[in-house]
Amino acid sequence: MDTTDRQDIDTAAAMWVVREDRGPLTAAEQAERDRWLAASPRHFGAYARAHALLAWSGRMTAPAVKAVCRRPWRLRWPLAAAAAVVLAAGLAAGLMLAWPSGSVHETGRGQILRVALEDGSHMTLDADTRVRVDYRQGRRRLELLSGNALFEVAHDPQRPFTVEAAGIRVTAVGTRFSVSVDRHERAASPVEVLVSEGVVDVAGADRGPAPARLHAGMRAVARPASGVAVSPVEPQELDQRLMWRDGMLAFNGDTLSVAAARFRHYSDTPIIIEDPDVGSRRVVGLYPAHDPVGFARNVALSLGLKVEQRADGIHLSAPAHAAAPPRRDLQ
Repeated sequence: MDTTDRQDIDTAAAMWVVREDRGPLTAAEQAERDRWLAASPRHFGAYARAHALLAWSGRMTAPAVKAVCRRPWRLRWPLAAAAAVVLAAGLAAGLMLAWPSGSVHETGRGQILRVALEDGSHMTLDADTRVRVDYRQGRRRLELLSGNALFEVAHDPQRPFTVEAAGIRVTAVGTRFSVSVDRHERAASPVEVLVSEGVVDVAGADRGPAPARLHAGMRAVARPASGVAVSPVEPQELDQRLMWRDGMLAFNGDTLSVAAARFRHYSDTPIIIEDPDVGSRRVVGLYPAHDPVGFARNVALSLGLKVEQRADGIHLSAPAHAAAPPRRDLQ
């Protein structure tokens, strides 16, 4: 999705929220709004962000989002409605702020923040993410200290835009790309770069791998000691990989252990998997990031697992009565 498409969606969402703020919708208007929301999870994300900003301004408490989400929707993306409630409750979601150079921006668990930079560029921080901004004459330098962020770069060939993370430097002039680094094992973690628009160069920050050029629809996994591995990414997969901006997590053959770790960045309720065999099961699907309980129940039903909610979190395990249950991955 390009910037124009996203702006069109945001504009449509804002128009619906403004209309709702004037008073109750007619039956025809409700039906039209519901069709628009059901068309894409991005519509839901934009709608929730618009309600969150209106609530943040003190004008309302986002009841319309909750009312919509109570309906028994039949969406192509399971449980997409729940994401709207979550995003409306998290007031940082979608909030655009202008920040000075030299500052560190960070999000906590469950927070997503869009930041307007002084040159017209934007960055969107995923949950549990820290970015340092260092703008000076002749350069635009950012450092991803941990987490995952999307960068939308204003064109300025006189001032290259660079993002550094774990010894890797990503350089762009005018483009849109995301950079990810492990939140806990930064030094040993590879850096992942996804390019959705334009061209970027990926190389070692000081020494290490030679530059690799990435075009839109490409992915790089880079380590200072072992080089840059570049591969193509299908448009649908690229779009899914960026769904965290709308409060959704997409899994495409990821293990349960990986999925549980990702949910931990969005919820205080951990998914606990003690059996390595259970943790190695693979899942496919799109889930609200703030609903680990719903995710656990869904995969337990699909994979024949046992789910228990205890004081310390949600436990997923193999049924006790099944000595050797048949292995099934969620498709």
